[in-house]
Amino acid sequence: MRRLTARLKVDALTRIKSLILSSLLLSTAVVAAEQKKSGPPVNANAAIGAKFEQNVADYMKLRQKALSGLSVPKNTETPSKITEFQKQLSDSIRTLRPQAKQGDIFTPEVAGLFQHLVTGAMRSKDGALIRTSFQRAEPLKGGHLEVNAAYPDGLPLQSMPPSLLLNLPRLPKELEYRFVGRELILRDTQSNLIVDVIPDLTMTQKK
Repeated sequence: MRRLTARLKVDALTRIKSLILSSLLLSTAVVAAEQKKSGPPVNANAAIGAKFEQNVADYMKLRQKALSGLSVPKNTETPSKITEFQKQLSDSIRTLRPQAKQGDIFTPEVAGLFQHLVTGAMRSKDGALIRTSFQRAEPLKGGHLEVNAAYPDGLPLQSMPPSLLLNLPRLPKELEYRFVGRELILRDTQSNLIVDVIPDLTMTQKK
């Protein structure tokens, strides 16, 4: 009788352990399923936007280094002094990033995000205004603009529609976006240097 009672106790403990283990496995499976349904924890576009901001911040650090030793002219300085400063700054930046190439800041992922943002702006309620703004602007035929090259003197700077700019990531005051034909360039305003280019950025959307 004692042996039978002991055996029954052992069987009961074994069943309890089995139930506890099953419950733990079920809970783990439920949590994993909920995480899978909720998707990745970080928004992909936000991560790409953060990467672009970091690329811009890295350029600004390099630019600050290029400025060391240069005397920044005031608005009242003569045009010749301003032009000389522009040349000195652009030469210094080129020296610090001699291997700069298209896609360093506008990486393929960032270029894809900008295509998405421009397309969204063109399809928004302001799309017609943006198209009208570009149609009224002077046609630009600058060919392909090279990174680290100066923005051509004879090529007008086409204004950017404010409603389009609102859709793009904000820039430090030393940088600006400009469209040249179907290319979107990132331009350093003081050095007149082309920092990066997105070629063939589609602007034609529904009319």
